[in-house]
Amino acid sequence: MFNKKVNIHILPHDRLIKTRSGISLMEALIGKSIFLRSDCGGRGVCGKCIIKKKLKNGNYEIQNACSFEISEDISIEIPESSLQSSHIMSKASLSFPEIFNRRFKNQGSDNCYGIATDIGTTTIAIYLCNMTEGKVLSSIAIKNPQALYGDDVMSRIGAIGLEEKNLGHLQGLVIKAIEWGIKKLLKASNLDDSIISQMTAVGNPTMIHILAGVNPESIGMSPYQPAFYEARNIESEDLCFTIKNVSIQLLPQVSGFIGGDILGAAIAVDLENQPEGTLLVDLGTNGELMLKGEGKLYATSCATGPAFEGASLSCGMQAIAGAINKVVIKNQKDLPEYTLIGQLNPSRAKSLTPEPSGICGTGVLSAVAQFCKNGIIEPGGLFNKRDNIPALQKDDTGKVQYILAPSDNEDNSNAVYISQKDIRSVQLGKAALITGIEFLLKEAGLEKPEKIIIAGAFGSFLDKNDMITLGMIPALDQDKVIIAGNSAGAGAVMVLCDNTFLEKSIQMADKITVVELAANQDFQNMFIQQLGF
Repeated sequence: MFNKKVNIHILPHDRLIKTRSGISLMEALIGKSIFLRSDCGGRGVCGKCIIKKKLKNGNYEIQNACSFEISEDISIEIPESSLQSSHIMSKASLSFPEIFNRRFKNQGSDNCYGIATDIGTTTIAIYLCNMTEGKVLSSIAIKNPQALYGDDVMSRIGAIGLEEKNLGHLQGLVIKAIEWGIKKLLKASNLDDSIISQMTAVGNPTMIHILAGVNPESIGMSPYQPAFYEARNIESEDLCFTIKNVSIQLLPQVSGFIGGDILGAAIAVDLENQPEGTLLVDLGTNGELMLKGEGKLYATSCATGPAFEGASLSCGMQAIAGAINKVVIKNQKDLPEYTLIGQLNPSRAKSLTPEPSGICGTGVLSAVAQFCKNGIIEPGGLFNKRDNIPALQKDDTGKVQYILAPSDNEDNSNAVYISQKDIRSVQLGKAALITGIEFLLKEAGLEKPEKIIIAGAFGSFLDKNDMITLGMIPALDQDKVIIAGNSAGAGAVMVLCDNTFLEKSIQMADKITVVELAANQDFQNMFIQQLGF
């Protein structure tokens, strides 16, 4: 029976949660602000959301919370290792243009506080700000729990199309996640949520539609347009936040796939004062691109896919402690070297350093770039099976994979590896990105960019040389490729602290020429040509 009331007892503290049947245990827990790891996006393959379900005889059985559907009252224990990992940063990875910094010199002492949030398809970044001083006090990054409904925006739009009530479920997930992050930040700063008066939210149009409770189905079908374009201001109570009396500002939408996140990024890098030919690339599950031409701005979006964020990889995981984030391969014969997030020095796979838990998006791009340089993959992307490469091994189904970190088990079941499918995912993502860039350049009448600014939390950790090796971006001198950090988040902070930047985003949105790629046959042809390395 669906939607009957059920109770979840969380042991050993005997916390009681009331929920309804017919949903997954993970979704029920998220609804009560209990966040579990979901490195695979809720597909039931990573085994990171393990819970212990108590049986009538007093024993426990292991279950995956994402795939366990609640049908009756249950008692569970949640291992510490299954809880959502998050990182509170005292200094956020943001940079602001001088025009913003100048506005907050010699400000008064009557402090006002607010929240800026960048709602990504994979990750939500939340910033606690002193609006009077124009400063970020602390920040937190958490996995977007909407991944339970799919890795990309089209999957989530599809889920809403199947059942309209899923719009409310998706909205509730993101609101619970944002509130959870806000309360974490406030608690760490010994502040009360009553001090928060304003919030600014940026994100791609689908994420913003869902936050606002507006059905995004029009984005999922031709001509792929949003249900609303204008900047909106909404009260937190109207979105069912428990934090009351907060005015939430949303930036305008430009098209179905170009939204407030790229506008915020453009403001944060001061794109209007950059030289002609400057290309802004906001990298994530979706790649959003903006190019400054001669007196005009051009923008487009391309589906780079979840491989860049690590979500769809065979051993993929979020960019948290224990993830491989850089790979060095000296030659075909030697074991690879790698670095782990949370570890300072490179290590050999068989050293006594901690074993990696998996690999994140930057790690796989680093590895594939090394494969290209060392002839481990062919130009078409297939593994090189002609040479005797020790790290290339077959799994029990006969498929070839490159072992980055072998396990102690005889069957290598806990090894961290890269599969042929992973390489294909990287090819699809990089081909979409470079093809989108080429189309923008063509529209603006330019052969190559004068300068490239890489924005986005993911892009912050990429190696410029790896990007050029893989063909993700045009080959420029490295001093002309700038890593800017989470510029969308920085733009959200700027709009939060100074309303003139909201007006700037509105004016910018009206001037942008959108280059549509989805139905362009030339795009498909060029995309196929760009798949090779």
